[in-house]
Amino acid sequence: MIGNPIAHSLSPQIHQKFALQTNLELEYQKYLVEEEQLDSFVKEFFANGGTGLNVTLPFKQQVLELVDELSDAAKTCQAVNTLSVDKNGKIRGDTTDGAGLILDLTRLAFEFENKNILVVGAGGASISVIHALLNNQARVTLHNRSQNKVTAVISQFSDEGEIHAFDSKETIKFDGVICAVSLFNQSLLDPVVPLLNDNAFIYDLNYAQRAEQTLNYFKQRGFENSSDGYGMLVGQAAKSFEIWHGILPDLVSR
Repeated sequence: MIGNPIAHSLSPQIHQKFALQTNLELEYQKYLVEEEQLDSFVKEFFANGGTGLNVTLPFKQQVLELVDELSDAAKTCQAVNTLSVDKNGKIRGDTTDGAGLILDLTRLAFEFENKNILVVGAGGASISVIHALLNNQARVTLHNRSQNKVTAVISQFSDEGEIHAFDSKETIKFDGVICAVSLFNQSLLDPVVPLLNDNAFIYDLNYAQRAEQTLNYFKQRGFENSSDGYGMLVGQAAKSFEIWHGILPDLVSR
């Protein structure tokens, strides 16, 4: 895995659990890479026999210029978190973040197909989420502080499914909320609460302590059907593992 910073990543532990589960021997390491080293590092990694690389911030967009081909999802989202190489040495870029979310929502039995789902946040983290939801027949409403960002994202995905901007005067009720903002923001969430179905699910892409404020906010208002995003982290890792090894492992716990 490459990124900067990288020390906090849990990916090596997750992939080692996958390796034990599938009886594969592998070496998965974290590499702290400077921006000026990115091109040479990626090329040397695969030239030296590397199987695959995960890519995290701040390089998910930069590596777009380094690959020979992109998956449809990576093209749409304009982001890559998984690099692999084919038998001809061509480097392929994929994004598995959205697929990881779908795996985890399914595991949790949080229903999203043909449901009204509110996505809070229109930054980079929301793009793969929206793409995955729309391609799994969810109806998406986007809520963000900056309406310019909302307009841009809706324009990007208008051909993929039903997506529109949040309005506090909504007549529909939401079946689920996916929080894709890095920091808790009560002013964004207060207008949302009256528009939720009683059994709506709450999912925060953050995990552990970083998700506590958001999840507690909704629990205090009676919404117990909730989860942090650790399962999405595991899910996207599982989809990367499948790309590299041809096996989709079972999702592992903390």
